[in-house]
Amino acid sequence: MPATTVNPREIRLKLGMNQQEFWGRIGVTQSGGSRYESGRAMPKPVQELLRVVHVERIDLAQIGKDDVAVLRYLKQHRPELYTLLLEAASAEPASNDAARPAAH
Repeated sequence: MPATTVNPREIRLKLGMNQQEFWGRIGVTQSGGSRYESGRAMPKPVQELLRVVHVERIDLAQIGKDDVAVLRYLKQHRPELYTLLLEAASAEPASNDAARPAAH
């Protein structure tokens, strides 16, 4: 996600968040986030966190090491099952995500 193609300020405004809450969710101070919004280059890890949390809308608090291990296993050893599960998950309405308890 190059800084030239994604405008963090636009994303933040679309989400209706102030700088403190938007940047705080990815561990960046409000003043640091303000500098990124003003054009300062964002480090790659910050870009990825911004993408995962604010574009993909993934709640990092809901993901554990075990979840990542299961995904890695499925992708490497059972790609057909991974694809099937991915298709099934994509077919579900997004509104069910908030009501579904996290599996850990």
